[in-house]
Amino acid sequence: MSHSPTTTATGSPAGSPSGLPDAGGPPGAPTRRPVPLVAMLCTAVLSALSSALGALMVYLGGKDLADENVRKAVASDPSAVGLPSGTRPADIARMAGTAWDSVVTDWQGTMSARALLAAALAVALLLCTLSARTGNRWARLALTLVALTAAAVPHVFILRDAAPVALHATSLCAAVLAVAAVVLCWLPSVGRYAETPTDW
Repeated sequence: MSHSPTTTATGSPAGSPSGLPDAGGPPGAPTRRPVPLVAMLCTAVLSALSSALGALMVYLGGKDLADENVRKAVASDPSAVGLPSGTRPADIARMAGTAWDSVVTDWQGTMSARALLAAALAVALLLCTLSARTGNRWARLALTLVALTAAAVPHVFILRDAAPVALHATSLCAAVLAVAAVVLCWLPSVGRYAETPTDW
């Protein structure tokens, strides 16, 4: 004996896309996160971790890292680290020890302030990422604001000022990943997921 398939109130067969919120799963199964949302969460977390790692490097590197940064900047843009624009490597050798120490100490203070800001924004970005895991619009707006601020304020300055290679790499990763997270969080599939009731 044959039986007709069960239909939903809309007239669609049970288990069809129009009859269930999740076309690929059993009735009652939670809607799976779309790939762009998962990618957004991953890139935002990686951006925050890169930023925090860079801040940690600044504090662990201390005055030696600041000294390296100043010496590297002299070859490209001395004014970026507070030296006269015409300063050359040979001029550094002629500077008195106390004068050079003062330049390095001042620059270390600048680096520490940027590192503190980068660390604070990294924590804020992680909190926004946690809130945005459901695709909530307001959480995505907050993530966008924090991510773009983090990319534009500390990291652009760090990249501009001839930072040592490792610090340059962490800032570049943090900035690029932050922008990528912002792009991903406004893709249409993420917005549709936010409007779907879930158990998350």
